Parts: sequence; structure tokens; C-alpha cells
Amino acid sequence: MTTQHGWQPCRACHHPGEDVRVEGDWHLRANPGYWGAQAPRVLVLGFSKGATQIAAAAGGQFDAVAFAGMRPRLKAVLDGLGLELDGQSIDEALSASGRVLGAASLIRCGLSVMENGQLKSSGTIMPKAAKASFPLRAMKTCIGRHLAPLPESVETVVMLGTTDAYVKGVKSLMREQFSDFQDVNDVAFRAQDRTWVFASHPSGANGTFGEWVAGDGSTESGRKRLLARAALGHSTDSAPSRTSPPARVSVTDNRPVTTPPPVRPTPPKPTSPVSQAAAPTRLDAHFAQTFHLVSNEGRKVVPVRMKNQDTGLVAFRLAKMGNTKDGQREVTDEAELLRLCETGQYQVRAQPLDKSGPANFVRPLLNHRIVKSPAA
Repeated sequence: MTTQHGWQPCRACHHPGEDVRVEGDWHLRANPGYWGAQAPRVLVLGFSKGATQIAAAAGGQFDAVAFAGMRPRLKAVLDGLGLELDGQSIDEALSASGRVLGAASLIRCGLSVMENGQLKSSGTIMPKAAKASFPLRAMKTCIGRHLAPLPESVETVVMLGTTDAYVKGVKSLMREQFSDFQDVNDVAFRAQDRTWVFASHPSGANGTFGEWVAGDGSTESGRKRLLARAALGHSTDSAPSRTSPPARVSVTDNRPVTTPPPVRPTPPKPTSPVSQAAAPTRLDAHFAQTFHLVSNEGRKVVPVRMKNQDTGLVAFRLAKMGNTKDGQREVTDEAELLRLCETGQYQVRAQPLDKSGPANFVRPLLNHRIVKSPAA
């Protein structure tokens, strides 16, 4: 993978002398590029260039192309994942002087599809592309040429787009490409010894962007943000760094926004000491992030990830009802864990939320009810 800020000469998907390849309703315009740091720690991958980016590219201003019209929302995504830019603005980070961030797209060229006589490069194109042969071939080519191997400096890869069809299709391609592929949860996997997460696309056409940024586990998009943070080792309630305050972004407004200056807290008036029990419980990153269990006595317990000392795999532990010695299984996907718990056929190893005791096997649905929200 090249990390040289600028246009790239790759024409692997095009015939000689061809700038636009047409396959059925699909059009692929040759305009691959890379933006940002030469040794990025965080690599952000959009899907392809949309109409706004293609127009910016046609205007010849390379620095303005990446995430044109949506950079404040991209900053909000990075903030939501706990990823910082070493004090740089999002514009600085996407320039040749960037220090932390690298940016490109999974399909490096501009992909569009003909719908009702018009070329579309946004809307439902991502889930459609994940099921169509030509875009899938282009994705597979780009993964092999541009992501294998990743630069040594890369620690985290953020892939923009969280629709189930898109995530499923991309995971399938990555599983084929990388022999060390390991599913982590609904929106994350490990490959090349790095964590890859799917995050909400910052496009103004994304109607669930606000829910993702809010991170409310009662919404599907908010749940996906919590899962992405958990995969990156962040607890779901950790505050952003003071050096990188979250961007305040409207769900529909794409105009650049400014972050208000930090407010200095007013010293509290003297009050009686607050008991430790009254302080909010911080949800451990090893706990399940999207659901918990409540015993018949009202005690919260949470399924917990544990490390297999023989294989090194960190996963949730399940066992068939009535047999915790034989037939145990390890599950890394939290959605799959919840599904198995809801069958009533498995015990799951869980720990009290307050960590007042060790993790033990408990029986969902028999003596514990399932609550589909974070425990804290």
C-alpha cells in the first residue's frame, strides 16, 4: 500500500487507455488517491468517491477531495471512536502534513450505478455493491493491491458504513484475503494483527448518523457505535480527551462547524460526602456492551470475555445447560452470544457488574432475565 499523499497510478480494474469502465449498470471512474500521513496510525476507508468528491477531483484541487462536504462529521466519527489527531484539525490531518490519519476508500476509484437513467454514487449503492459481482471484484482487487500488507505504522482501520449487507460482504472478502481473520463482533474484526471497525458513514444522506454519534444502546446505530468502541478497547462511557473535543454536528447540516471552547467547571458547593455506591459504575471493556442479565433477586451480572490460556483467544464462554465441563464453546460475536442466550439452551459465564465476585456460569431465561441494553 502506498501512503504517498496524492493521486495514484493504479489502473488494475481498467483496460489500457480507459478512464471509465462500464459493466452493466455499474460505472468505475479511474481516480484513485491517498490523503494524509505517510506513516498513519489510523487508516480511514470510505466506500468510494461520491458525487461531491468526484466533482472536487474534476476541479483539480486534490487536498479538497477526501470527504468533501462531510469533514466535520468525519471528525465526529473519530471522536466517537476515541481516536485523536495529535492536535491537528481534520483538514490538517488530511493534508500532506498530516501526522496520524491516512484516508482512502475501499474501492479506490469512483463507483456509481445507473438508476432510472441517472448515475448514483450514494444512497443505497453500498449494500447493492456488496451483492453485485463487478463491485465485489473491484473491492477484492483493491484489498489485494492496497491493503495487503498494511503499512507497519497502522494500528487501527476504520471502515465507513454499517449497513448489515455491506458489513457482511466486506467481512467475507477480508476473510478470503487474510488467513488470520478473526471476527470480533457485529462491526469489528481482526486481520494483519490489527483491529478493523465499521463506523457510521459521515455522508449527509445517512439518516442514522445522529443515532450513531449519540451512542444510545437502545438504537441499532447507537449499539453499533458501542460495539466498535468495545472492539477498540474503550469503555462505552469514557469521555473524549480534552485535547480532542467532539465535534458538534447536526444530523442534516453538512456545513463546517466549530467546537465551542471548554467550559471551566464551577466548584461545587460543600455537601455531605457521596457514598461510593452512588457513583456511576464504569462498564469494563471485557463486559458485554449491548446486553446484561438480571437475577430473580434483581442483581445485575454481565457476560464477560475471558482469555483462553492455551490459544490466547479472548471470548465469551458458553456451555450446554447442566454441563459446564464438556462441550464449552467460545463466542467472539456479541450478537451471536445474545442469540444463543435467548435459546435457553446455554449457560453463559458472567460476572457481577460491581465485580463483587468472580465470573460464574449463569442460566439466562431460567434464573436470569435478559436486558437488551448496556449494564451501566
